[in-house]
Amino acid sequence: MWWRVLILLNISFYNMMGNVFAAGISPLFGLVIKEFHCSVDQASRLASYALLMLGLSNLLALPTVEYLGKRYTILMSMAVFLASNIWAAKAESYNSLVGSRFVGGFAGGVIEALGPFIVSECFHEHQLARAMVVYVGFLAAGSAVGPIVAGGIASGLNNWRWFFGISAIAIGTNLVTCVLLLPETTHITDDYALEATVSSLEEEKDAATCIENGIERGDPASTEQTQSLKSIWIERSFFTRLAYAKKRENPVKLFFQPFPLLLAPPVFFTTLVFGLTIGWTALISIVVSNVYSAPPHLWQAWQIGLLNFGPLVGLLIGLPLGGMMADMLSKAALKRSDGEHDPRARLPAVILGALISPAGLLAIGFALQRNLHWIIVAVGSGMLAFGLTASANVLLTYSVDCFRMHAGHVGVLINVVKNSLAFGVSFGSMSWYYESGPARQFGTMAGLLWFAYLCIIPVYIYSRSLIRQSERLLHV
Repeated sequence: MWWRVLILLNISFYNMMGNVFAAGISPLFGLVIKEFHCSVDQASRLASYALLMLGLSNLLALPTVEYLGKRYTILMSMAVFLASNIWAAKAESYNSLVGSRFVGGFAGGVIEALGPFIVSECFHEHQLARAMVVYVGFLAAGSAVGPIVAGGIASGLNNWRWFFGISAIAIGTNLVTCVLLLPETTHITDDYALEATVSSLEEEKDAATCIENGIERGDPASTEQTQSLKSIWIERSFFTRLAYAKKRENPVKLFFQPFPLLLAPPVFFTTLVFGLTIGWTALISIVVSNVYSAPPHLWQAWQIGLLNFGPLVGLLIGLPLGGMMADMLSKAALKRSDGEHDPRARLPAVILGALISPAGLLAIGFALQRNLHWIIVAVGSGMLAFGLTASANVLLTYSVDCFRMHAGHVGVLINVVKNSLAFGVSFGSMSWYYESGPARQFGTMAGLLWFAYLCIIPVYIYSRSLIRQSERLLHV
């Protein structure tokens, strides 16, 4: 089990750093404006551009994996991401900083599509929600951790560049751990590789079973199986020929392959909920940073950063509900049905987050409209973030469980849509705020999110027929 945890932590941390890169710049707007003499809108777009590229890069992730494998795709993107953070730290003009945001976002977003794919390969069905909630939790935590760290650095050093310098150190460390502890996870799916590797895969299965049952007993058989797992780890980490991939397909076909899956209602509504929740989170970060840094508040960067403790707490509270509780519901349903697995068994866990998450948007809107205490904004942000781990994660697990062989496509769609939506709403966030006022703006946001959650009810009721129809339509 430990090797799965190492893989999960490596990809989750990398995923978090992509969102740290995108969202962390919000408390730095004041310093960037002061140095480069740009407008508030121009500074706000630094976050928007990174969000857009985080999403678009997902479209190239699977075609690249087809030729390089997951391991080398991740390592190459991580190296470019590291270079982009160094570039941002050294940028001498606004345009140079914009360029680093485009390239860094593009490199950092590759892991978002591959994460659900890798989790579905490494974890069994009864562990799927718990593993997925760790991945989603890290993803969402980046949007909170980034501004907190950036705010502290900016206030302590009065220099926005050190944020990217420290990020580069963290990414470089992650790159080293991935070189050592992130093997290729792809299973055999084609006959041409079968003869060469079937014995290794059998040894891998036996070794993993031995470890999970406890190799500490010290018998000779356990020692032999441990050595087998070690040799397989090395084989899958340092290879020149991708022996574990399916037969290569046309990259143009692979580029468009995920999109038909949007016709499947489970995937479509999961994408909608995820996209709205992440989009509103990005919008809040930009609006709050601009509102509290301007008169009459005139907050410093560290104060703006500390507001993000609200979302961080919300994410942590939601972890057991979207992870362990969802898996417990699935396990209980499995016993009642005499071993027949039904992916929708996890969906009742969505209810609490579906009620609380949009309500947090209403709280923020009224707090900003009536100039109420900042703690209401922090609590409201935490309520919205609670929905990511408590509910949106459950929907992601459900979609992956419905289409396990297409987990990578599900990841691509969710991340492209959520980041594209986040880019759109964040790009026009301040214009919307000034034209409509915070109460109407955040009320509209809450209404759209509640509508998306209401659509999950028919998905739950007609889950089996929707999955069958989707499979026939998509030939999956």
